[in-house]
Amino acid sequence: MILTVCLTAFSCVFGAGGIFDSGEVTDELHSDIYYMESYEGGTVFFEKNADKKVAPAAFVKLIAAATAIEKWGDLDGTVTVSKESLSQIKYDYGIRKAGFAEGEKVMRRDLINALVVYSANDAASIIAYEIAGSASAFVSQMQTLAEKAGCTATAIKNIHGFDEDGQYTTARDVAKFLKYALKYPAFSEAFSAESVTLPATNKNDERTYKSGNKLFNASISDYYHGSVTGGKYTSTEKAGECVAAVSNMDGYSYLTVVMGGKLMNVDSDSSDENTCFTDTKEMLDWVYDNIRYRVIVSPDQSVCVLPVTAGKGTDKVILVPEKEMSALVPSKATPASVSFEIVEGSLAKKLVAPVQAGTVLGQAKVYYAGQELATVNLVASEDIGRSAMGYIMSVLTNIFSSGIFLFIIAVAFIASAGYLALVLYGYFTGKNPLKKTKPNQAKKKTAAKRPAQTGKKPPAGKPSPDAAKRKAPGKDPGREPKKQ
Repeated sequence: MILTVCLTAFSCVFGAGGIFDSGEVTDELHSDIYYMESYEGGTVFFEKNADKKVAPAAFVKLIAAATAIEKWGDLDGTVTVSKESLSQIKYDYGIRKAGFAEGEKVMRRDLINALVVYSANDAASIIAYEIAGSASAFVSQMQTLAEKAGCTATAIKNIHGFDEDGQYTTARDVAKFLKYALKYPAFSEAFSAESVTLPATNKNDERTYKSGNKLFNASISDYYHGSVTGGKYTSTEKAGECVAAVSNMDGYSYLTVVMGGKLMNVDSDSSDENTCFTDTKEMLDWVYDNIRYRVIVSPDQSVCVLPVTAGKGTDKVILVPEKEMSALVPSKATPASVSFEIVEGSLAKKLVAPVQAGTVLGQAKVYYAGQELATVNLVASEDIGRSAMGYIMSVLTNIFSSGIFLFIIAVAFIASAGYLALVLYGYFTGKNPLKKTKPNQAKKKTAAKRPAQTGKKPPAGKPSPDAAKRKAPGKDPGREPKKQ
């Protein structure tokens, strides 16, 4: 069975105390750490101590398997088991091994399956020496891959997951890594297998090993959940009881990580239960009963209205969501349950017809129960035609209200006011400040009072005008009149 995961374009994240009223079920959870999210969009339904750094146990082997898949590429090749790789295996802590022998020729794919499904430590060592030449060199490659997958709170010190100082991870990082690794079909196939059968080789007969994930086991009613499609169980003294599982309900997938589980009697029967399994089952039951994938945003919903200039038959346009949007929300949620908040500064400032339906004119945030779900584009709900007269008026309005036009008007007003002031000044003072005086005008007026000097002598027998003036009629005081 190959694990399949549905992906959608919608994404939302909610923390504790969000829109999901899961308080009743969390009272029934007993593990120290748990985390559950929607695989499709990352919607968090449950989390407790999800960022607490703890021993990773055999979750380290998942990183080893993914590292080998990336390094090898082709998993149909054969590996010859070396004596050195087998000599490095620790045989304590109830170690699991698949019984690989020195000189045995094993398919790469079988080593991956033995590592993920059965948690075989000899498989981890064989892979490390085949790829990197030593366990420490392979650990370095594993650390690089964990960081590439976004696991910023994970440190790896060994290839098998035994407790070691300085080695740790978090439930959130385990979830991140699984979402990264499950894109590889070989990893997905191993993670979803309830058992692994290793074929006969030159050194061994065929043998089968079962997964330790009891969520698969229908014979254990306290743990079994039919929605589980993949998982990995592990346990060490420091890590406690741990499980990571992927499940699918109604076509949507969920990822659950529980760490720090314990063995205790949770149902008052005669035996103790493993809380990493019972807690996972409780969370899955709650999600199945209370969560649905619903349409929460529809293009039929009116969000706001924008004014339109020069529109034919209308002066406004209704904005609606660009497309339908769905999310995992409480089963009672409907499109009427959500609210919108316009993103500040996103609306079109000035809208002039024509406007085409579907044109993006703004954005809005979508809220349900006070929690932000997403941001959507807002578009025109219909075509708005242009009114010719309205358009002309809008053009004239734009011209008359433009900065250049107002500047010209201001300059003309100042010039007119100045001219009027000068005219009034001349009127009241009798002076015309606008009329310029020519520099030689006064001299010309003085010269006009005298006869022009032509340089010509007066005609004979006629005294000159000057002589006539000098010789006035009457007696000459210097001469006696002649007696006759």
